[in-house]
Amino acid sequence: MVFLRSYLHDATFEMSNVGLKEKVLRITMQRDRWELLKARGQLESIATRLIISPVLSLKWKSIPKAVRKQNTAYSKKFFIRDVYLGESIWDDTGRTEIVLSGFGKKPPQLRIVVRDPFSIRLQDVVAKR
Repeated sequence: MVFLRSYLHDATFEMSNVGLKEKVLRITMQRDRWELLKARGQLESIATRLIISPVLSLKWKSIPKAVRKQNTAYSKKFFIRDVYLGESIWDDTGRTEIVLSGFGKKPPQLRIVVRDPFSIRLQDVVAKR
């Protein structure tokens, strides 16, 4: 989880790029590639796909009403500040929450309920030539 957090910190994605199909969640996003600089001192931004399974449910929390009502590209963009396991990991129910958290006093969140054991993959999207 520590590595995932470091890779996804400051990543962004359009809320419409969140897709759940047959218990597999796919989120296409842009992230800064800190682990491999483009050139000395130059940070590269790349397309990445976050894949999580098996996902039982998704829940958006703390999305301000003003943002939900706006019809702008900016209002539909989610900025990741943190990634962590939710409180349910201690419940011994065989379910865990993976939380993508945004910025602010009451940050927006995408809470992803998964069944234990679960799989998380981060896959860089290579542009076709």
